[in-house]
Amino acid sequence: MPKLNALVVDASAEFRDKAKNILESAGFSVELAENGQQGLVLANAARFRLVCCSDDLPDIAGSEFCGQLRAINGYDFVAVLVLTENDTARTLKQALLAGATDIFSKHDAKELETYVQRLAERETRHLSGRVLFIEDSRVLQTIIIDLLTDMGLDVDAYTFAEEAWEAFNGGDYDLVITDIMLEGSMSGISLVRKIRRLREEYANVPIIATSGFDNISRKIELFHLGVNDFVSKPIVREELRQRVFNHITSYQNVRELRAQQNSLYSLAMLDQLTQLFNRHALREFAGKYFSEAYRFKRNLSMAVLDLDNFRALNDEFGHVKGDQVLAELGNWFKRHVRDVDMVARWAGEEFVMLLPGCDAAAAVGLMERMQKRLTRFKPANLDITISVGVAELRHKEHDTLNSLFEMADRAMYQAKMAGRNCVRHYQPEND
Repeated sequence: MPKLNALVVDASAEFRDKAKNILESAGFSVELAENGQQGLVLANAARFRLVCCSDDLPDIAGSEFCGQLRAINGYDFVAVLVLTENDTARTLKQALLAGATDIFSKHDAKELETYVQRLAERETRHLSGRVLFIEDSRVLQTIIIDLLTDMGLDVDAYTFAEEAWEAFNGGDYDLVITDIMLEGSMSGISLVRKIRRLREEYANVPIIATSGFDNISRKIELFHLGVNDFVSKPIVREELRQRVFNHITSYQNVRELRAQQNSLYSLAMLDQLTQLFNRHALREFAGKYFSEAYRFKRNLSMAVLDLDNFRALNDEFGHVKGDQVLAELGNWFKRHVRDVDMVARWAGEEFVMLLPGCDAAAAVGLMERMQKRLTRFKPANLDITISVGVAELRHKEHDTLNSLFEMADRAMYQAKMAGRNCVRHYQPEND
């Protein structure tokens, strides 16, 4: 984990202590200096991750201090904050031109506190994820691998795009970093094109392209192909580090959001007890079954299934036992229907099955075989039976989900009247 240390340079002992408290609360170890020269001596002796200096130092101007600090080796990318009593546009411009990262008013401690806390979180947070890295320079490959692994990332590194493409097809990556000019028959550009042509979800993985040829037309073409970012060589470690951090966190946040949306969708579409589709899902998906039946003049039947004497079962064994019966029966239904069938819990102990390609006779036969198999299955170690009503789609009457359900439901009640534990095909004359 990176060491968080900070330097505060200010003539006011009161403000030095105030800034020190803010920084230490965020996890920084802090050293203090009373003037610019003392601060520069300390900066030469140890590299600080954050430097806070007053714009009104007793020996040199704050802008001059920033300029000299940036000239010290290792301070190119350190955060340098200028703290001022008078927050003016002129002060801000001078500080930024001299190399300051940002400027804060000494009278707004809350704003400084927020910045420091976010910097600490960014510096100490380790990522988790996988990176596919393609670079044919062994020296640069080693440097970048060290950078990425220091960030907590797992890296699969390749010299040739052909090997990387094979790995990509078998892996789940959070980022791809590729040089566009590679040895071998496949270039980095071809690799980008292949990834973006995929239809799977991981085709949207962020891609950072790198090149020693900073040609504007080539960069534009790369963005057209679908890269998310471009980094010119020689690569600046801190710049690449922040770009990697931004792309991976954004991609992982999107994936997490999508997973949450899928979970919410499942909650909306699935019956939580039986894990079958619910009534809402049946209405949502039934349109496809009906449109295909009408378009291709295919058979479509519906079966309505109701557990016999379920209320008595609940009264005798309790609702917990009754729920166990429904849950195990739902799982059994999923194993014993065809892949093309749709089974849903309609309400209570009533279930609905859509049976594409089945006329009434075939549907009745399918349900009777299911009833026989059910005699060997004892959910919650109880003997149960079901009454089933079957109705066939009438093309001339242009039946809908509602009308087909109404007919199958009436047939189910005909099965109840016939003594239960049987299958009945809807007959209008028996209504």
